[in-house]
Amino acid sequence: MISNGISRAPNMEHQSFRHVPSDKAVPSRPGSSQSFPPGTARLLARILSCGDAELIWRDICDFFSGFGFEHVLYGYSPDSRGAILGAPEDYLVHSTLPQPVVHEMVTEGYFRMSVTFNWALRNVGVASWALTAREAGLDEDIPVSAAGADFFIRHGLLTGCTIGFMPERTRGRAAMALIAPPDVPQHHVDAILAEMQDLIFAVAAVAHRCLSALPYHAPGRRLTRRQREVLEWVAEGKTSADIAVIMGITTPTVEKHLRLARETLGVETTPHALVKATFLNQMFVTSPLDTGVRRTLVPWGM
Repeated sequence: MISNGISRAPNMEHQSFRHVPSDKAVPSRPGSSQSFPPGTARLLARILSCGDAELIWRDICDFFSGFGFEHVLYGYSPDSRGAILGAPEDYLVHSTLPQPVVHEMVTEGYFRMSVTFNWALRNVGVASWALTAREAGLDEDIPVSAAGADFFIRHGLLTGCTIGFMPERTRGRAAMALIAPPDVPQHHVDAILAEMQDLIFAVAAVAHRCLSALPYHAPGRRLTRRQREVLEWVAEGKTSADIAVIMGITTPTVEKHLRLARETLGVETTPHALVKATFLNQMFVTSPLDTGVRRTLVPWGM
């Protein structure tokens, strides 16, 4: 599944790539201090206080377009185990790339042929697309099929950087790619990263924390209000008989809701359903009607 708040952010076209002269480029290192431009604190505060994924996505796309990046691609696998990704139908993907391009990338697995994507699954920070497999600490070169190479060339996905994020738990991994226009050489991108790497990482990391915390519903994975309510009572330690009394329904009806919840989430046991619903941020969440804002992503099918 791909969830895409918007197909393309405004003002992403006709941006000139900001090339920082090499004599002004300062190598970035962990813990280095870089001055953030005015308005950064306001941007971060807006992202942190926003419950609408589409607005967060629009903000960060506008921000990165200011550096001249033509496209932004963000992917999150909530059920992954370290570098082993979960089921593609559970992926959360935001992208300014055309839908058919992202569809092909995900279904054909071309994103797995990227050195920096594999680096980002195991590391935190920003990696230039000039990074080699050896520099990334990978055991061997990442094989790129002829079809994969053709895909990247055909769509101009040639220069940019990839961002890896600190995992909040043992499950779940995310990565973000900032893609430069095809006619921009990689060393121009690297000059920007040398000076602004910490700022780019900070904004991307805050956006990731917020986007990955919002509820989203893969096609066919959305729990009904009753299914979610029953699961939440199970999480509170209540038996089916207890839940029936609390909700004013019969015990067989409780069991029916639990069965349908398991089927919806694609699992076989109720404990697994609880875990899966938690990964998908569908447990103990407020309703949009309670807050007056939209808190879920709008999915579109693969």
